Amino acid sequence: MLEISLLLLKMHRFLLFVLQLTLLCPMASNAYDPDPVDSLRNDLAKATDVNEQILLHLNLFKRLQRKAPDSSQLHLKQAVLFSRKAVEDSILGKVHVAQIQDHLTNDRYDSVFLYVAKALDKFESLSPQGQVDTYTMQGVAYYYRSEYAKAITSHLQAEKISTLHKMEHGKAQVLNNIGITYIKLEDWPNAEKYMMQSLTLCKENNLKRGISYTLGNLGIIYKNQNRFQDAIDAYVESNKVFQDLGDERGIARNYDNLGTLYEELKNYPKALEYYQQSLKKSRIAQDQSAMASALHNLGNLYVKQDNFAKAIKNYSESLRIAQEQDYKDAIRNNYLGLAEAYEKNGELARALSSRKLYEQWKDSVANKEHLESISELEIKYQSEKKEKSILQLSEEKLKAEIAMAKQDMKIRRLSVGLVGAIIVFGLVFVIFRQRSKNQKQKDLIHAIADTQHAERQRISQDLHDSVGGDLVLTKSKLLHLHENTELHSQELQEAISSLTKTAEDIRQISHNLMPAELVKFGLVPAIEATLDQLKDTELDVQLYAHEMDNRIDSTKEIYLFRIFQEIVQNVLKHAKASQLNIYLNRHKNHMNLMVEDNGVGMKSDSKRGMGLANITSRVEHLKGTLNIDSVMGKGTTMNIQIPL
Repeated sequence: MLEISLLLLKMHRFLLFVLQLTLLCPMASNAYDPDPVDSLRNDLAKATDVNEQILLHLNLFKRLQRKAPDSSQLHLKQAVLFSRKAVEDSILGKVHVAQIQDHLTNDRYDSVFLYVAKALDKFESLSPQGQVDTYTMQGVAYYYRSEYAKAITSHLQAEKISTLHKMEHGKAQVLNNIGITYIKLEDWPNAEKYMMQSLTLCKENNLKRGISYTLGNLGIIYKNQNRFQDAIDAYVESNKVFQDLGDERGIARNYDNLGTLYEELKNYPKALEYYQQSLKKSRIAQDQSAMASALHNLGNLYVKQDNFAKAIKNYSESLRIAQEQDYKDAIRNNYLGLAEAYEKNGELARALSSRKLYEQWKDSVANKEHLESISELEIKYQSEKKEKSILQLSEEKLKAEIAMAKQDMKIRRLSVGLVGAIIVFGLVFVIFRQRSKNQKQKDLIHAIADTQHAERQRISQDLHDSVGGDLVLTKSKLLHLHENTELHSQELQEAISSLTKTAEDIRQISHNLMPAELVKFGLVPAIEATLDQLKDTELDVQLYAHEMDNRIDSTKEIYLFRIFQEIVQNVLKHAKASQLNIYLNRHKNHMNLMVEDNGVGMKSDSKRGMGLANITSRVEHLKGTLNIDSVMGKGTTMNIQIPL
């Protein structure tokens, strides 16, 4: 019991920490005042210069990110589309900065680093604000990937630029981010120092959103220093600013944090009030993460108040949201909360089940203490069963009619339970057998695919070395005969032409089966050779390759090339696109292939054809991941990540 309570407290503190840190990203925007969206739209309707149109689209993208995300995305896509025309480097750099912001907001960190590299290629043409934003967002991406040294390096670059150009807005944001990194490292004195510097700059420059988020982060620092009243004051002051801004999401999260503070101070009525207010505000803001946290914290509070029915209800609702949104930490923590609530409520079988589910969701293998906790719960469960049996034996001394009635009821329940257990066991057996069968089928498909690749290579080599060589030799003899005899008949000339065409066809078939560039030089030259064949089409194709100087495993090269071919064929057949961008980005432990087109897109529920099935199968064979982002009328992005 003590172990479960301690774990709940640790998870409780972790949730508070994570929730507040997610407030970092909005500070990347400098738009703290009401947005003049209508005025910008009027200017856009009148604009004729392509550079001016791009800048207006980018401005609308930033200002509509919160209010109307779909419209915001449309303006960004328009800016990217216009930027493909001849524009100034400074304009193109701003487009890349906006792309960084878009991918960071959507947690696509590989793409963030890709567009950071593009922006830094135009570094000299970027404005000081663009330079600060690029390094700042790179630092945020490193932070969320737990690469803290790189995060600090990026933020220090941003701080250097903002200091050089006396950019108080950017410097406040950078100091806040450095403070957050120290929070993650639990260096509370340094965290407070940087946060206070950030808060001072925000107040001096009336950066209201910056003030509210920095105060919230100070609340975390004060709480971990056991300065509870300072933490409460910081959250209350932060909420006053959020109320001025009409930010329901920020208010909800601050209420949740205030609830945890009052709970630690054992002021349960006040804690309950703030948790309920947080839940109400997060529902208005449709903030699923904050809703899950508030419900979980309500469950914790009700356990402390011995109201186990309400605790179970709140944990269960929080678990449902967490499962829908795939919040892994919240799923794990809710199972832990349910284990304690069920145990205290006397539902030991459910407690054991929830505890085992919690163990399954843990990131690391269960240690000895956890295993002992499960064993202790099982012993307690078995002991209670024995106590119930003793109680039933004593009840046999009661009147015969009552004893018989209870015995009948017991038999009926046991029968129902037995039937249920048999059904469950049968379903588990069927599912297990089907999964085993599916795995065997996948293994067979992958083995066939490997055999096909090997056979393609063999046939390609035979065609090139044997058949191709014979045709070239025969053609050479005919040409010699044609040049050194008086036989200059039309039939001989036609035979030579036919032989030439056949040799070229054999060469092309051999190349399609296994491109020579792929075998000799690697993936990038093979892709470039394929793209050269599209020069005469209406499709504008660009290839961006990073860190691809060294070759990777030959099997992975072949599979990635086939995946690339399949995607290009799909674009040519179905997308009706005018622009195709291919990005190859090699990291330390994985390879990233991303293909973007501006075609007609595809519905998420549309039937997937053989081409997409082949792509999916090959990605699975390489133990990779495939993400498809498609909007009807706006294009499709396929993002593939393969471990190296």
